[in-house]
Amino acid sequence: MKSLFTSISSVLILSGIFILAGCASGGSGVGQATADAATANSKLKVAVGLEEDLTDYSNTVVVPTAYVKLLVQGKTSISSKGGYQIGKDSNTVKASAKYKVVGMDKALAREISKRVYDDFVAKLRAAGYKVLTYDDIKNRDYVKDAPRDKGDATWGLPVESPRGTSDDYIVAAPSDAQQFTVGMQGPFWEFISMGKPKFKDATVIIPTYTITAPQVWGKGDASYSTISADINTAPGMNLQSAYAAWMGAPKTRMGGGNHPGVMTKAQVVNITEKAGEMVKSADTTSGAANAFSKGAAMLFGGGSITGSSAEYTFTLDRNAYMAGVLKGTGEFNAVVGKVAAAAAAEAKK
Repeated sequence: MKSLFTSISSVLILSGIFILAGCASGGSGVGQATADAATANSKLKVAVGLEEDLTDYSNTVVVPTAYVKLLVQGKTSISSKGGYQIGKDSNTVKASAKYKVVGMDKALAREISKRVYDDFVAKLRAAGYKVLTYDDIKNRDYVKDAPRDKGDATWGLPVESPRGTSDDYIVAAPSDAQQFTVGMQGPFWEFISMGKPKFKDATVIIPTYTITAPQVWGKGDASYSTISADINTAPGMNLQSAYAAWMGAPKTRMGGGNHPGVMTKAQVVNITEKAGEMVKSADTTSGAANAFSKGAAMLFGGGSITGSSAEYTFTLDRNAYMAGVLKGTGEFNAVVGKVAAAAAAEAKK
């Protein structure tokens, strides 16, 4: 069963929650300037919104959980059309690949999320904030009563397939107790009542990260005389996205278009160049299918269609994989810490 935890875009529905609560977005802009300075010499670029909400409760924040999404399997395809003929008579070449990750399990995913969570908390404390962790708030009724997601039978964790892809990611929290069920409104689903946060003594922050390894993509080319379609692979790791979303004390703002938190603007490629070993485990190209396609094309006067397909296995190097995740998420966490520190300094003026 796939999780309702869809993608970063679903988290943005949170902005709609704020508007329903009479809290249309807006902000001082201090955080964005700080973020630009903090990432000036980095491939990581972020957008920042409503940074002043971090100081709503005398610089006290609560981080109930963190979610790290890890790619475990997927497939991709590419096709090119061209050659001497044009239109319906063009020749077509296609390529496709399936891939799966070997060496990932629930225990490793939990360990990764716990280390990322601890680093995020440490960065906020270094920025001068009092941080309440899950252990500090676990006995509050609305935390104890919040439903947990047990995940699917294979992984014991929620599985997400981002819209527009054929990829599967497992979604790991630091512990079973912190694996809250996530609704359509994003990660705050269980901590909202009537459009307002249930926490009344701290700004709530829930960071979410998406890690992609291996890298698999299609590349096509076409000219008057040649066409090609290939699947490319690499054993590197990307920080596909990261978003530290927060909710402070409810307030009314004019305007809109901002978002509450720090969000990456684009993926960071190759946070490590090799997180494991990529091997072509099978060539699944069907010669019979290609022959049929060519025969049908000749019979009906169209161009010929050829294709290739393969299966790949990506075996993790656990140490390299962990180091890559901590490098990418750690850089993002450091930027969040700098934005938080700037917000605290601004609040003192």
